[in-house]
Amino acid sequence: LAERANELEGETDGLVVIHGTDTMEETAWFLQLTVKPSIPLVLTGAMRPATAVSADGPMNLLNAIRLAAHPSAQGKGVLVMMNDTIFSARNVTKGNTLSLDTFRSPDGPLGYMNDGHPCWCALPVHVPKGEAPFDVKGLHRLPRVYIIYGHAGADGAMVRAAVSAGAEGLVYAGCGNGSIHREDEKALAKAASQGIPVVRSSHAGSGSVISAEASYEEEGFIRGGSLSPQKARILLQLSLSKTGDFRDIQKIFDRY
Repeated sequence: LAERANELEGETDGLVVIHGTDTMEETAWFLQLTVKPSIPLVLTGAMRPATAVSADGPMNLLNAIRLAAHPSAQGKGVLVMMNDTIFSARNVTKGNTLSLDTFRSPDGPLGYMNDGHPCWCALPVHVPKGEAPFDVKGLHRLPRVYIIYGHAGADGAMVRAAVSAGAEGLVYAGCGNGSIHREDEKALAKAASQGIPVVRSSHAGSGSVISAEASYEEEGFIRGGSLSPQKARILLQLSLSKTGDFRDIQKIFDRY
């Protein structure tokens, strides 16, 4: 998809991708990092099937096309348009299992579609300029990265299982400020010592993961910033396609 989108540069004024809602935020973020930001690229979908009363798909598709064709969408990166609301790829997340108003952002939306016209109330951050940050042309697979979910009573077993399964990187969805339970930390430190990068993120839902325990820094854990665990996983996969150096990966996370 990313290669095809890059091939269409100069041939169209905008692109719309119809996508299932469960992983739409992950695809949007991947495209943000791998597609040249020359034309608007908008993802949309539906929460109700076409056979349902008041199906939302047709209106979402119409608004996505209107948004992708609008000059004001230029330079704002990959966008998600659902339920008359415009979100940035970096910050959007699905927050409800069934509601039409399922997509949201901790920092709020970028804007709304009002009677077919985009009305902007914020500007996206971390939007790449010029070339895409990562070139996936010819890349046949992404590095294997697993997400470990932190919880009370964690004993490191899931970390060890991921390493045994061939993990090339790990994202720890910790509590609060990316806090890591003691036994998990031991297992993660061992993985990092073996050259497997470990990114600290949070399952709190909003806020940034910053420096915390001194041991986290000593063990070389990477701070995931405000990225959700699933988006930190994608950025780590793409980072590993470029470098295995923990310090370089931290710089990438600090930038994007």
